[in-house]
Amino acid sequence: MIHRGVLIVILGLLVISPALLSSEVKFVNIDSQGQINALGTSTETLPEVSGFSSNVLLSTDDSAYPHHVEVSMAISDNGTLFAGWKESNTHDGPGIRVSVTKSVDGGTIWSSPYSMSMFTSGTTGQSDPWLVWHDETIYFTYLEYSISGPSLSQITVARSNNYGASWTPVTASYGNFFADKEMMVISDNGTIYVVYDDTDDATIIGNTTIRLTRSTDGGVTFQEICNITEQTPWKGLPYMALSNENHPYVTWLYLEPETLDWGNIELAKSLDGGITFQESQFINSDGNYSTSAPGKITLPVVRFDQNDRLYVLWADGFDQGENSFDVYLRYSDDYGDTWSDRLRVNPTVEGNQWNPEMVIDSHGRLHIVYYDEQGEYYRPYYRTITFVGDEHDSPILGNPIPIADSLTSSSFTRPGEYMSIQLDSNDIPQIVWSDGRNNEMDIYYAHGTYGAVIPLESIVILAGMTIILVTGIVLFIRKHQRVSTTN
Repeated sequence: MIHRGVLIVILGLLVISPALLSSEVKFVNIDSQGQINALGTSTETLPEVSGFSSNVLLSTDDSAYPHHVEVSMAISDNGTLFAGWKESNTHDGPGIRVSVTKSVDGGTIWSSPYSMSMFTSGTTGQSDPWLVWHDETIYFTYLEYSISGPSLSQITVARSNNYGASWTPVTASYGNFFADKEMMVISDNGTIYVVYDDTDDATIIGNTTIRLTRSTDGGVTFQEICNITEQTPWKGLPYMALSNENHPYVTWLYLEPETLDWGNIELAKSLDGGITFQESQFINSDGNYSTSAPGKITLPVVRFDQNDRLYVLWADGFDQGENSFDVYLRYSDDYGDTWSDRLRVNPTVEGNQWNPEMVIDSHGRLHIVYYDEQGEYYRPYYRTITFVGDEHDSPILGNPIPIADSLTSSSFTRPGEYMSIQLDSNDIPQIVWSDGRNNEMDIYYAHGTYGAVIPLESIVILAGMTIILVTGIVLFIRKHQRVSTTN
């Protein structure tokens, strides 16, 4: 018979040990060079997101326009969350108004949506919202165009230094045609860059170029400094990133002039603050895998990490062929001169995966979101990628996790060209996206949730204690049995 005290110890170990050593405890220790530390000597842990919070509806006002798509997000230094989107009469039609909301309690409660005022008299359409926080100011850029009244087509940048209580809009583009698909970045010294495409709607493929303006006075005025792609044919949907030296890098999609297929990616860089750009180059040099699935042409996302590794994230038909999308990642360790092989982000090629976006946390880990369409429905997914190894070239992909707790019908073909993910001061992902669960397109929010994280050192110590205790119990039992036999 086993001693009662031994039985208690065994029961305790059976309860504690599996919980401590379970494979469901997901984390990885990273040293100062970003490599996995298998011995657990670092006191730092990188927990994995295990799920997402309950989804919060942000676009609560349908009185003017029933559909809300194409959403952007920014986070202030004090943790205030901002989200902006465009509103439309139809799920796949032109934008009519852009609105913004904010949360001061970490995303639980959001303010009523605020619609930005029209820049001119008459009726102005608005679209393509983009939010950036910098130096106690929230910046909101969007395009505006005339529906009636005076002729207008421009990129507008509105700024607020009172957390959105009031806004001051200014003109930020000086193209010749229709200003479209803008995005904005701000350098460490406060220089504001706005990149957009200038589209001649009267032609099929020509006269669409990528232009760049900037502001050096905090957004009070903007000046055009470069027409990056003066040559035809069509080039559009730009995206911009700044290196750690604040040099601008711009990507865009390229139209193949002979086949009229579009989706190939070009990149150009500037070493003089955007005044001039070096000759552009193709990123997806392994072939033109452009696709034309309705509503799924997406922005080519570019980001620099802390070590000036340049990542590009995009969607095309490399694995599936025409009219079917997957999400891919490439990186460059020489500022875009050469690129790695492509890495498919989504784990399966079935269906469509598109609209990718990503941010990079303080440890160099990539947090990626994208839509995944299977059959007649789609929803947004989240996945991490951590690069390890001597050359930092071995990817570890986290589990793909659904963000939305409901599905969107594939009959809603165009949730916009982008959704948004940001990280708060604790590297917790904050995500906003377009969602059709209520038979109209709405904007929803969720944040990542983490389970209890036990540092690897603690598990090693506790595992060692378990071994010692088990060994002691075995010896005690054998001794107890010998004594019983003798008696």
